[in-house]
This record gives sequence, structure tokens and C-alpha cells, in this order.
Amino acid sequence: MRVLLVHPPQPLGRAQRELENVMPPLNLLYLASSLKKAGHEVRILDLYAEPRQPAEELAAMTAFKPELAGFATYPGSIDEVYRLVKALKKALPETFVVLGGLYASYLPEIALGQCPADAALLGEGELALPELAARLTAGETPAGLPGYCLRDGNGFTRAAPRPPLADISALPWPAYELINFDAYRLPPTRAVTGGRVSSVLSARGCNFSCSFCSHHYGYACAIRVRDPEDVVAEMRHVAETYGVREFRFEDCAFTADPARARRICTLLKERLPGIAWNCDARADTASEELFTAMRAAGCRRVFLGVETGSQKMLGALGANKAIRLDQVRAAVALAKKHGMRVNCSFVLGLPGETRETARESLAFALELDPDYAMFAVLMPVVGSSIFNQAVREGKIDPVTYRGGHYLASYAGTGRVVPMCGLSAEELVALMREFNKKFCARPAYLFRRLLAARSAGELRSLAWGAAHIFSR
Repeated sequence: MRVLLVHPPQPLGRAQRELENVMPPLNLLYLASSLKKAGHEVRILDLYAEPRQPAEELAAMTAFKPELAGFATYPGSIDEVYRLVKALKKALPETFVVLGGLYASYLPEIALGQCPADAALLGEGELALPELAARLTAGETPAGLPGYCLRDGNGFTRAAPRPPLADISALPWPAYELINFDAYRLPPTRAVTGGRVSSVLSARGCNFSCSFCSHHYGYACAIRVRDPEDVVAEMRHVAETYGVREFRFEDCAFTADPARARRICTLLKERLPGIAWNCDARADTASEELFTAMRAAGCRRVFLGVETGSQKMLGALGANKAIRLDQVRAAVALAKKHGMRVNCSFVLGLPGETRETARESLAFALELDPDYAMFAVLMPVVGSSIFNQAVREGKIDPVTYRGGHYLASYAGTGRVVPMCGLSAEELVALMREFNKKFCARPAYLFRRLLAARSAGELRSLAWGAAHIFSR
């Protein structure tokens, strides 16, 4: 069966896109490898990495004459998915269309009600999508397939959910051969080498139930890990086959299990010397031993979701977010000591936020003095407990809500849903003020210029500074 997998375009302005990762879509690449293993012919159309005009999009979708088409769904680009599905169904009405990803998993009936897709896949699809393809190939109905919500007359029918995959090491590696690596990049706030980049995933799910996040959705807050040997073997294959020199670990928290992270570092140092990589880290797992191992293995940048400089606010983010500000201070100091760049992100507008707690975040960022700090206004993410709270309180209509991308607030106040006593206008004004104050320090600007490693990075930094200061 011919299967087309589509990564939709994201409606971001230039400023937002410059700040965004444009990385290989591992979700679709894993689906593609599982489908290929089952004997199907697969194509990936990444319209986010390689945007096209609408007529060119349709031509690219129909040229393959797909019998089954799958679309990744994200809240910020769900309207683009609806548009693409309508166009494809009009051109090829016999193509079976399935929606997958966070939005379709969490709000399947809403998603199916807005476009002529035939089904929504709930949760992971490496087993479910090949099973659907097998049924369609045999001319059978997909009714009753676990893990699907199907169009049923004028309504929809949900089958029983599938449990999360227990052994993710058993999955075939992502089908990297289906993408154009030259289309992907890390932004200047994250890139180190300037060479080809790739994503890699060593674990799925998250053990931490932060109120503003949806990474735990569908996984019962359980993390599943891959064999470190398999992770490093995959990275070595990608580096040698496609000339990739820099990796981004897409794990929610690469350092969540420090012993396992050190094992991966040992293998990387032995088998892939000279490679650069970055990851998200939890401040409460940082240690001299771990950061020494990470730097020796090629880690050049760590990302810390600090979220807030108020200890009281940190304690309210979730039972498992119990990180102390002194742990953040220690983690940043360790990263600097070992020559790793540090990015810290802060969220403005969490429930309970006041002008005073917001200014504590600015003060803490200035004290930490990381290589980059980003202040963004809270966007309730589909699947998070804050999203559910906003729906209960009537602040969000799940049918029309299009927020959820953490950069959306950079476009203005239109998508901001205040979840505290501050208005959307106040929150966006604070975000702009804090970003400007952090970046406008002469010593900071001088340090960033000295750290630039290419003319391209200098141009990007200059453009970014001009954008920040012009707002």
C-alpha cells in the first residue's frame, strides 16, 4: 500500500521561525520505518521544513497517489491540517485519511468534525498504523481496531485505547532516508557547529506531571527508555551516512536517570568522538560526575526549564516539579564550569502569577546570567491540566482554540489566555520588557559577539537583537 505521511506547515512569522527548531520529524520517521518493515511504500512530505504554495502542496500530495495518508496534528497548525485534508479528499476521495499526534489524540471528535478525515489515531502509532494499512489492503473495515476513533455515520466511535509500547528498543530506527537533511537546522540560540543536524530520541514519555505540559499525556506519566547501545549505534549510523555533526536529544529530560545518561555518554565518547549534541536537563539531577561525562562526550549546550524565579510558584507547578532555585543555580554553575552553553526558559502567566513573582523571574535570570534566557507567555497546551482548567472555567472553547505553541505569544496578545490576575496585554508587555532587559546588557552583548562562531551566526544574532529592541 502507498502511504503518505504529512508534517503540516506551521503559521509562524519570521521572528518566531528564526527562534524555532526545524528538526527531522521523528514521529513520522518512526511511523515510516514501521510501515516499511510491514512491506508498505512510504513517502514523507515535510511542509514545515520545506514550505510550498497551496497548489504545490496539493501536487506533492497527489503525485504519489496515496491509498492511505496520515497527518500529524498540533494545536497551532490544526487549521493547516484541515485545509490540506479537504484538498486531498477533494482530489483523491478514495484515499483513507487518518489524523495522529497530540491534538487528534486528545480531541479526536473535534478534529474529525472539522474536516473529512476518516479516522483519528490515539497515541502511539508504530503498531496501530501498519495494522490499519493491513486491513485496508485486504479490503476490510477498520471498525474495532484498538486505538482509533472512526467516523461512524453522523457521529464517531472510539475503540478501546492501546497501552503504550512497552519495549521501544524493539522499534526499527527512524526512516531517515526519506528526508532531506539540508532542510533542517537549529536556530542561533541552539546551534553550535553550523553543520548538518538531526534529532534523536533515547526515551519516551515523562515521569513528571507539570501542570502546564502535555508530554505525559497518554503515557500515565511513565517513561520508556531505549538500550543505550542502540541509541549510540543509531547516532553513529546517521553521522556516517548523512554527514550529521550535531544532534538534539528530544527526550523530555535526558538527565532524568543520571546513571543511564552517563552510560550513553561513555558510549558516545568511545564510538562517536568529535560529535556535538545538546539536551534538556533537570536541575535536580545535575552533578559534577554527570556534567563531566556529558562534556567529555560532546555535550555543548544544556536547556533548563526554569519556568519561574519564584520558589512559591515552582512548588505549585506539579507534585513532581519540586525543584529548588538553589538546584537551578548549581546546575547553571556546573554547565558553565564545564564549558557548556546554557539556555534557560521562563513562563510568564502561570496560575497565581503576579507582577511581583514575574519580576522575581527577571531578577533570577539576571542572577543566573545564562547564555540565553527566553521569557514567553503561558499558552495552555492541549492535554495539560492547565488547558483542562481553562476549558472548565470557560476561558477556552476546545473547538476554536488554536494556541499551544510556546512562541505564539510573540505575535501579540490575540492567542493569550490569561490564567492569572494579569491581563494578556500586561503579560505580553512584561515578556517584551524582560527579554529586552536581559539582552540589552552591554557585557552580555559583548560576550555573545565573542562567542559567535560564524558570519551566519553573527547575522542571525544581529537580526534577533534588532527584532527584540524594535518591539
